[in-house]
Amino acid sequence: MEHENMVMDVSVQVDDQTYTATYYIENGIISVKVGDSSYRLQAGPVPAEEMVRSLLIERIRKAGFRQNLSQKWFG
Repeated sequence: MEHENMVMDVSVQVDDQTYTATYYIENGIISVKVGDSSYRLQAGPVPAEEMVRSLLIERIRKAGFRQNLSQKWFG
């Protein structure tokens, strides 16, 4: 069951580092805060926690990709 208006955290551990996203659901919209960035997702058939975890993992993956690309280009 989704908890509206209740602030929740989701954490993902990659290597020895833990990443956390904070979110809440209001009027069918999931508001997510990851670091300095904010996102809004439409609540749907997938549980909000899974959606936020997926968003967090994607952000980690993109950051790693950008870091690797930067290393290739700039050493």
